[in-house]
Amino acid sequence: MNNLLSSPRAPGAIPWTPRQIALACLLVLAVLLCWLPAFQAMADSYVDDGLQRSLLSFATARALHSVVSVLQGTELAVQPMGVGLTLTLGQVLAPISDLVAQFADWMLWASIAFGLQKLLLSMGGSYGVTGVLSLIALAWLLLRWRQQTVPTWLSRLLVVLLFTRLVMPVTIIGSEALFQHFMAGTYQENQIATEGAVGQLQQFDVRGPAKTPTTPNTLADAAPPATAQAAPSESTSLWERFKQWGQQAQQSASQTASGVQSLVRNPGDALRDKLGELQQQLDQQVERLVTLMVVFALQTLVIPLALFWALLQLCKGLLAGPRQQGSRSSS
Repeated sequence: MNNLLSSPRAPGAIPWTPRQIALACLLVLAVLLCWLPAFQAMADSYVDDGLQRSLLSFATARALHSVVSVLQGTELAVQPMGVGLTLTLGQVLAPISDLVAQFADWMLWASIAFGLQKLLLSMGGSYGVTGVLSLIALAWLLLRWRQQTVPTWLSRLLVVLLFTRLVMPVTIIGSEALFQHFMAGTYQENQIATEGAVGQLQQFDVRGPAKTPTTPNTLADAAPPATAQAAPSESTSLWERFKQWGQQAQQSASQTASGVQSLVRNPGDALRDKLGELQQQLDQQVERLVTLMVVFALQTLVIPLALFWALLQLCKGLLAGPRQQGSRSSS
């Protein structure tokens, strides 16, 4: 009976160690996790959420860029004292326009990254890949159970299949968990503020305040008294008529001068205030755009690469022990 139990063991058998037992249990759990439907569904849901966020930010960036482009083409025609002057906001808004264009491009690449993750997730999560992985893992475990040397090609194939099956779900779920824990509030705050800024800039009118005081209205206001008093009674003497006409002319000249002075002074002050308000909104928007770019860079590039490297090292360490021990026993 003892000979039957010990017959499968080769003379150079590789003994089990606590580390190898733990790694074998981890391999079994990984294969079972690959067959769990909730694991794949969670990854699908998370990648869809990330794709929707990136597309929403991309649409917001395009809308913001269109609004800034319209503001860039705005021309301010000012004619103080008959001297024509045209101001264009193109050069002033050029830096923010470039930043918004770069942000839109980055959101497009983030959307492409999420779409690529979704495609690789569906390919790696197919039943064919999971079935082949299960067969290779079963063969590897049987050889280890019999304490026989595992072929190098079988170990490498197991590492490749295990990594292919788990890399996308692990990176997607891990990056989404870190996003929800550390970056969700920051994203919501800056995204909502950016959408609100788009609405404010769409209603922004730089030339609005310059239309408030105009000379024709001032002359029109002064016209009724002149008209009302232009037909004096016949009993009025000629001297009194000339006196009234002089007062009316002085009043009209004074009102016209004050209207011209208001036209020169007030629109400039209002224009300066509006430009200052626009500059303040754009400065705040620059900070929001940079923050959103950092958030998406972390979720689509930095965190997935870190999890990618960690999972690769784990898969290598899962099979490094038996190969090293096998090489030692053969030597």
